Amino acid sequence: MVYTLSVVDVKAYIESGILESYVLGFASEQEVQEVRCLSHIYPEIAEELKLVQEGIEKMATQQAVQPPVELKNTIMAAIKKEAQIPSSKPQIKQEAKIVSMQSTAAVNPWKWGVAASLVLLFGVGALWVNTRIDNGAIKEQLAQLDKQKQQDNQVLTAMLVEQERLQEIQKVLTEPSTKTIVLNGTTMEPNAEVHVMWSSNDNKAVMVAEKIAPPPPNMQYQLWVIADGVPKSVGVFTYDELDNMTEPFEVMTTDFTAFAITLEKMGGSPTPTLEKMVVMGELASL
Repeated sequence: MVYTLSVVDVKAYIESGILESYVLGFASEQEVQEVRCLSHIYPEIAEELKLVQEGIEKMATQQAVQPPVELKNTIMAAIKKEAQIPSSKPQIKQEAKIVSMQSTAAVNPWKWGVAASLVLLFGVGALWVNTRIDNGAIKEQLAQLDKQKQQDNQVLTAMLVEQERLQEIQKVLTEPSTKTIVLNGTTMEPNAEVHVMWSSNDNKAVMVAEKIAPPPPNMQYQLWVIADGVPKSVGVFTYDELDNMTEPFEVMTTDFTAFAITLEKMGGSPTPTLEKMVVMGELASL
């Protein structure tokens, strides 16, 4: 794995296993140069490289195996046996080379253990590199699963909220005293039509626009009831609320004779702007 030096994801680089390959001598010449360069640029890489080196040295010490005492004798016997096999090629007479038996016998046994340990170390080291790489892949998969779980939980929460909203709406619509008042368009918007489903027993209503234009920027719709000729505000509504059916809202005023909707500035108005009346419907028309 070779990284572009101009842009390096330090975390991904460390988790790639290239530092372990470098320490164990598995890295290519280009990767060796890369590790040396990046370890001078990024302190995190230099620190991780130091930890990897210390870890492998520690592993070599822990995994060192003292060879059996008879191993050396077995090897030497095998060498002597090989030396006794006659060669089919013509022999060139040479002066015998004198080897001091004392120097041979003085070879420290621990060197044989180091040789055996290095073979084991490189095997374990390769396994460690693969484990680091696999571990990075597993972490990435777990992160993706966690992200998917969070998204699923958000969808589930949204579905539960929508279910609760629909149950509240259904409660109003199925209440025996509920009546539907049709609000027809005025000269401002002749084709507009809004339905108000009002329960006189619960003093609650829901509203949905069969047809109504989106309001201009910084303006919204406001619902009014007309009682004794005096308009009283019921509340303000966004276009999306009207278009998808509003949540149940309270209509506490009694003995009113009509509903009306005007177009007002954001936040509503204490009194209706009559020239901005969009729809109106009377209870007497039921």
